[in-house]
Amino acid sequence: MSHIGILYHPTRPDSSALARKTSRLLEERGTQVWWGDADDETALARAAPELNLLITLGGDGTIVRAVRAVATAGVPVLGVNLGRLGFLAEVEPEQLEERIPHVLRGEYHIEERLMLKVELHRGNASLLDTEAINDVVMARGLAVRTVRVAVEVDGRHVMTPTCDGIIVSTPTGSTAYCLAAGGPIVAPDLDCLIITPVAAHLGIAHSLVIPAHRALCLTLMEGRDAMVTVDGQKDVHIEIGDRLAVTASQHVAKFVRFGGDGYFYATVLSRLGWPDRGPAPGRGKCASVSDP
Repeated sequence: MSHIGILYHPTRPDSSALARKTSRLLEERGTQVWWGDADDETALARAAPELNLLITLGGDGTIVRAVRAVATAGVPVLGVNLGRLGFLAEVEPEQLEERIPHVLRGEYHIEERLMLKVELHRGNASLLDTEAINDVVMARGLAVRTVRVAVEVDGRHVMTPTCDGIIVSTPTGSTAYCLAAGGPIVAPDLDCLIITPVAAHLGIAHSLVIPAHRALCLTLMEGRDAMVTVDGQKDVHIEIGDRLAVTASQHVAKFVRFGGDGYFYATVLSRLGWPDRGPAPGRGKCASVSDP
């Protein structure tokens, strides 16, 4: 760990203060530190090839922005939760100082998560070529009017709903806009894409889960002032006939984890505030039907 990046949120004093403290702790241990503003993806992408690790100090939005910038360089991300939910974060601010020695000694594991390759075309012109960790959405813009979006999988027609939009999400993004629109929560270690209509007319509102190796295409058939939005952070205005191609990216998001791989289920329970009465009584395992 010779070169670690710190990404702080520029409008949060607690983030800047924690960045200074973390930088000092790392430099005292002989580690070179790069600082970055979470709003400057370009600077982070330029610095990424030299980084062994990136520590983000912010909410899930900061982590999402960071992952898009460093995934192509294979940089793992350690998220410190300064936000409201913190689905992607690994540690709370008060835990960071304790965890730094573990990071420098390599006492952690890397969790890899699927990302999306997103390409937007108008005729032969490319309007957008990027990646997403959560989702990409083709939907209405400011005008309160529905859109019609044709959905194809591997060139085969699936549906053309009249709706507010279509969400294509990764398992990571299943707990974001997908969940708010009534989609499923999908465990992050599954390789799949989730297609979820938003406020579909005539009851076509069920999600469709497809294997990650399939090629997905969304075409805007009707609708004015429509938009494509990537991870809720990048917006492009689109016109009728514009095509959105979505596939699994060749890159993966890498997250630093200190615990076991079952943390996701406890995280979902606590972050969403689901009512829970604890584990089922018994021997602490699922008994088969043949057990006495």
